Amino acid sequence: MDRQFRADLHVHSRHSRATSKSLTPRQLAAWAQVKGLTLLGTGDFTHPGWLAELEEILEEDGSGLLRLRDQACLESEIPWISGFRYGGQTRFMLQAEISSIYKKGGKVRKVHNLVYMPGLEQAKRLNRRLAEIGNLVSDGRPILGLDSRHLLEMVLETDPQAFLVPAHIWTPWFSLFGSKSGFDSLEECFGDLAGEIFALETGLSSDPEMNWHISALDRLRMISNSDAHSGEKLGREANLFSGELEYASVYRALKGEGLGSRFLGTLEFFPEEGKYHLDGHRNCNVVLEPSETRARGGLCPVCGKPLTVGVLSRVMELADRPQAQRPARQPGFTSLIPLAEILSEILGSGTSTKKVRTAYAACVASFGSELGLLQDAPVEELERCQPLLGQAVERMRRGAVIRQPGYDGEFGVIRVFSPRELSQLRKGTFLAGLEPSEQGERAGGEAPVENFGPNGASRTQDTPKPMEFNPSQKKALQAGPGPVLVLAGPGTGKTQTLMGRVRRLLDAGEQPGSILAVTFTRRAAGELRERLAALKPEGGELPRADTLHALAFDRWREAWGESPVLMDEESALRLFAEVNPELSGGRLRRAWQTVSVARERMEQPPAELAEALALYGKQKESWNLVDYTDLIFFMVEQIEAAIYAPPYAHVLVDEVQDLTPLQLRLVTALAPEAGRGFFAIGDPNQSIYAFRGAAPDARAALKAKWPKLAVLALEENYRSCAELVQLAAPLFPDAPKLTPRAPGLAEIRLFAAPTAASELSWIGERVRALIGPSSHSLADASECGELSPGQVAVLVRFRQLAEPVRRVLDRLGIPASVPETEAFWREPRVALILAEACRFLGMASPGPNQLLPEEQDEQTGKIPELPEKILFQGPLALSAYLQESGPFDRFFWKSKAFRELSKQWERNGGWIGLVNWVHLQSDLEMVRGRAESVQIMTLHAAKGLEFEAVFLPCLEDGILPFAGSDFLAGKATQGGQSGTSGMDEAEERRLFYVGLTRARRMLHLSHSSRRDLYGKELRLPVSRFLAHLPDELLCKSRLVANTVSQAEQLSLL
Repeated sequence: MDRQFRADLHVHSRHSRATSKSLTPRQLAAWAQVKGLTLLGTGDFTHPGWLAELEEILEEDGSGLLRLRDQACLESEIPWISGFRYGGQTRFMLQAEISSIYKKGGKVRKVHNLVYMPGLEQAKRLNRRLAEIGNLVSDGRPILGLDSRHLLEMVLETDPQAFLVPAHIWTPWFSLFGSKSGFDSLEECFGDLAGEIFALETGLSSDPEMNWHISALDRLRMISNSDAHSGEKLGREANLFSGELEYASVYRALKGEGLGSRFLGTLEFFPEEGKYHLDGHRNCNVVLEPSETRARGGLCPVCGKPLTVGVLSRVMELADRPQAQRPARQPGFTSLIPLAEILSEILGSGTSTKKVRTAYAACVASFGSELGLLQDAPVEELERCQPLLGQAVERMRRGAVIRQPGYDGEFGVIRVFSPRELSQLRKGTFLAGLEPSEQGERAGGEAPVENFGPNGASRTQDTPKPMEFNPSQKKALQAGPGPVLVLAGPGTGKTQTLMGRVRRLLDAGEQPGSILAVTFTRRAAGELRERLAALKPEGGELPRADTLHALAFDRWREAWGESPVLMDEESALRLFAEVNPELSGGRLRRAWQTVSVARERMEQPPAELAEALALYGKQKESWNLVDYTDLIFFMVEQIEAAIYAPPYAHVLVDEVQDLTPLQLRLVTALAPEAGRGFFAIGDPNQSIYAFRGAAPDARAALKAKWPKLAVLALEENYRSCAELVQLAAPLFPDAPKLTPRAPGLAEIRLFAAPTAASELSWIGERVRALIGPSSHSLADASECGELSPGQVAVLVRFRQLAEPVRRVLDRLGIPASVPETEAFWREPRVALILAEACRFLGMASPGPNQLLPEEQDEQTGKIPELPEKILFQGPLALSAYLQESGPFDRFFWKSKAFRELSKQWERNGGWIGLVNWVHLQSDLEMVRGRAESVQIMTLHAAKGLEFEAVFLPCLEDGILPFAGSDFLAGKATQGGQSGTSGMDEAEERRLFYVGLTRARRMLHLSHSSRRDLYGKELRLPVSRFLAHLPDELLCKSRLVANTVSQAEQLSLL
């Protein structure tokens, strides 16, 4: 028999992130009856644990749906709802949500799709295929590096009636049309399979009428679901059907097939209540209408960062109709307010309070279900059940509501009464005619919606101001024409000043090709290139920004007509070990470190290592190999012998304090006569690479080269609050004092833990407080808002200390990442092999950021022509065939990168499987790199970065300052008062200073009395560096017998 029923077809299990941990199939069934829903999605059938639970508690009913095996005692699932009559049988439809993150059309795409299956066997069949692609266990909504089109293809291949519905299609993140990473059309996303999509989910921030502005969507059914993460949120949006209660009936109704199965429309949120309806920036309390966003170029008027563009803006961007036009044969919709929210407004109490719950239970007990009450209950009866409820529901049904739209993750607020009305109604003095119109009114009456933010904060009307230079920076920009050295402390605008210098040169008519910007690392060089590109948005030639090694590599190729066979650090160490077999283990590492530093400092190695270095050099020459230091020596010799004349009129050096004497010799040789046009910038107090041979005093070296060197200083810190600047200053009492310019008060905590476990627990709770709901009180106290994960960093002295922190944050559900070693397929020679395999197979080269084969040839060298039968046999056959053919050296075939290539080739069943696997891994790697998460990294890696909140744990003598792994492992004897005789205390002090100065507003320091490390229990004294920090700036606490003892944080004056 045909019937009408309500269905909520997008829910989640307790295995998904941020969901109620009490969710069970029985609890969902109980809530479905309370809400008035007949059919529910199961949620998360891709999760093995949840699917097993579904099989245990539910049974298939023969129609493609599932039902409870045991219907008894559902009232126990929601004990606070008494008197409700449970009856009927809730049905379940197998449903899952899959997060697809991948690159397509030159952009990273993040799309959530709903998948529906007509039976358990079909669900298991799809799961088996998906498990080959990604991890289905870690989250109920798995993240897969799978193109949405390919996912759709897999769904269609699983069963003729399996189907896919793009989820919450307008949400800025993770949706089909989202402003952040979505597509502009269905065809762009699903390609030739776009016709297989017959329904879209509107999401909470849009309703069908908004979608009627876009003619391309006319053929599609607009469904709405709750996306519930708890039973109480079920039914906040739902679908209406007419027909048999079976899977095929729903399938046909959504496709518009069959007379007996009809889709009757949806029950909706008012779209303004959705948390991405308007544009805005939550951290700045800024909310804007679409027209204002366009006028401001999509940037926040407070901080200048990109706004989160909401649903309404995105709909308007893609719309081709100025007015919504309901397509033929499309059903309508009804907008509702959840009953708990109406009762909360009437009673003046929160939705989860006992008062509201008691009223809610009485209402659903009296009227049979929440949705039945909201849609059909007579107003007079509602008024008798609960005063003002009848008036509220009557207004809601007419759309006469007050709307305060949501934005940037903040839910909007829909009210039926203004505060004044509610007060008058309770007193019985309300005058008719003052209620909102049927079209509704904006929150705050006459004030436009965009003036409202969280807690009633109003947005500023100020437009972002262009960056300006202070007097010291202007002096640096204009200094010269002779050599210039700028000493720039942390947060003083070093990179901005460097870019300002380049801008000034270009504006003065200097040719881009005559300007060279040099920096220490590839990452820094890439950032400089991005900034340089921004200086010339119209395109055209740019100044070169690169590392010295890249410059020298290019010069070698120009001089000899071919690329050098360049050994990476691992291969160079292998060669050194091979020619010096008497060295091994720690002795080998120390010897290699010593001779490497001696070469970079252009010094003779210790006498006992002279022969070892000579043997290494002879073997390189015999095998035609070079290392990175050889490249620098080569280019220096080319310039000093007048073989090569650098074409640069201006040489700008970033992070000059990190260059070795050899590298300094090269940068000074690159500059014109007498240092004209030379400009270097850096901070001697942040020189942290002595272990690589960095010059102990770059200023003295440059002054010796050019006595007329102009030395300037930048001394205004724009990064850190005043207390943070003052905290770090005593580490270098003789250095120029920095003047803090950042507003606000800093929060500086020092925690003394009895064990490493308690220290980790403290870090986890503090991070959760900063980024979670409990951070509001902290934000109020320090005049700062809630932090996002990407604004928090945990900085450790060495990598072994990072993983325990990640595990703790992971257990707390806090997204965190530890920078991994570079993926093996990014090693240039491995990339060449993979590119050759792709050419052989006719496949696209793997990796979203990989160089094209032609570019790889330029930077690495060209792979020799390979017989197909050799390539077909795999990596080991390649190593035997190519051996020492350039660009390969014999040590490459023993490297970690090549060993991993061989292992994955075996594991993935050959080149096709390997290339596909690398494609997927590359997409996921790219997403991990862009996803916002708490950054856990070494102090060295944090150089040049800044964060709102920084944690510096493990502050103990031996760790920071670092006495070496041998000492911590008990392999070295103690020496000196501290037992740390082998350390470079000055360098360690600078490293500690780098850590302190990464923080903008919040700094959390900690140490432990006892920790396990390198298989030993260590009891180390507190770091000697903490004694230099002013006590009055620290809020100290310690854990004693499970009690936190906290000292008061004193103000400066």
